[in-house]
Amino acid sequence: MADLPEVPEEPTKQAPEETPAEAADGPAASDDELFAQLVAGFDTPVDDEARSWPAAEDLADLAPQPRPRQAPAEPLIKLPMIQAIGPVDPRTWTPEEDPDEDHFVPPPPPPLPKTEAVTRLAITAVVGGIALILVSALGYVPALGGMGEVLGIAFFIGGAGTLFARMRDEDDEDGDDDPHRGAVV
Repeated sequence: MADLPEVPEEPTKQAPEETPAEAADGPAASDDELFAQLVAGFDTPVDDEARSWPAAEDLADLAPQPRPRQAPAEPLIKLPMIQAIGPVDPRTWTPEEDPDEDHFVPPPPPPLPKTEAVTRLAITAVVGGIALILVSALGYVPALGGMGEVLGIAFFIGGAGTLFARMRDEDDEDGDDDPHRGAVV
């Protein structure tokens, strides 16, 4: 048989080292207790031997120094003194009423354009056709029998067809001089 290479032995795990907080209070210290100790010792001074930072980082020598102040020079431009308006209480202030400023009254609307007789007949046929269909479907017109619905559908289709056929279709030749049509490409 072939010789198998030896497998190296796994190193044994060492116990984790205790943190300074665990060393002082034992391993059972909770976060709340540790936080309370930190807050209680916040203002205590630190001994020079026990500090954990280098001496170069001490801030005692960097206290702010007073700066010499120069006397204010005379202004280059003398501005006139303006008297300020006293404070106004916004709860007691009311705007002045302008007698010319009443509420807005819109102009009267222009009169409706006159409709042609054919358009009025087509609208009447659409409305009358719908009414005839509804009345015949409820059975209130026994004299017409089943013809009420057929006549209502015919009136409705005829009136709607007339209205659609009479819709205005602006031709390009008719509106070339109209300035409100915008750019025509």
